Amino acid sequence: MEITVLALEKLIEENRLRIANTEKQLKDFTDGITKLSPVKQGSLENSLEAANAEYTKYKNMYSSIPKAEIALQKETVRVQQALAKQTYYKLQKIRLKRNKNLKRNQLLEAMMILDELPDEVNYDDSELVSLSDVVLRNNIREVTVLEKEFDVIKSDFTKRVDALPDDKDLKHFLFLDSYIPIVILHFSILVQNIIESIDEYNESLGEEGKENPKKKTFSGLPKYEDWWIEELFKNHQAYFGLYKWKDIINNICITPQQHIIWDKVFNNWLMIKKILNSKDENSYDYNYIFDELICKYAQLEEELEDDNLKSMETIVCKITIKEDFTKMREEHNINTTYSQWKKRKDNN
Repeated sequence: MEITVLALEKLIEENRLRIANTEKQLKDFTDGITKLSPVKQGSLENSLEAANAEYTKYKNMYSSIPKAEIALQKETVRVQQALAKQTYYKLQKIRLKRNKNLKRNQLLEAMMILDELPDEVNYDDSELVSLSDVVLRNNIREVTVLEKEFDVIKSDFTKRVDALPDDKDLKHFLFLDSYIPIVILHFSILVQNIIESIDEYNESLGEEGKENPKKKTFSGLPKYEDWWIEELFKNHQAYFGLYKWKDIINNICITPQQHIIWDKVFNNWLMIKKILNSKDENSYDYNYIFDELICKYAQLEEELEDDNLKSMETIVCKITIKEDFTKMREEHNINTTYSQWKKRKDNN
């Protein structure tokens, strides 16, 4: 219901501003400040009338939403209303699905709004489409969902840190308290988005009518190994292991946007891990909380089995031996955009 209320507020505010703007134009004309042709004046008057009608309609829709639970009704009335609602929703969804003028995202948003409406509130098809357009245009659902997800992660993180023994010196990590929940949220969103993209890809294969289409699967993120971070910049195998691990996840990403986001998420995650690892035992409890939340919300785990660690170490060593370190990436550029900017600044 929260999404519907926000959408209605947007519609009411848009029409209120439209009325105020039109009234000002007409007032400026009446006061002799501006000049209007008879056609323009008539157009403004018609626009004002339409805006007032829309404003009144959405105000009434907003006012019709119950502010408190309706008293218990007779059982027969309740059953009749339940049956009427069930029939109404069933027919309305069928109508919306058959509407060829609706885009996929409009249809999905209208369906979600329908599912969120309380028993006592019913809107016709055009009103649902208007609401869905406002939600999509203002990203209301995404913002609301992200705020809720962040609050959950932040609360989870804070409770775990507050539960640590009093003798734990955490003052060195206070600057990370606000940063870590954000990184976890971004990591979680990326994983969710990858899974959704894979599902959409598999659905499109069925719609294309291909025989035995090769579907994509998400088997989870590969496990990382702490020694890569611990020995980063100390030996090239650690760097190369981390590089290959990052590349595997990069290949799991489907869209160009996911590749960009993964690069940023990886850099932030690695920065936090490197900072915490540098503090040795002083950071173990704090580092553990970060690992637990990343695992819980982004499905990323650390490899702890000795056999698997030794096996991966051997694989990394063999790959490193085969790698030709004289090769450069095609987009390699010794003059980065920042270094160029810095040179210009120093020369000024």
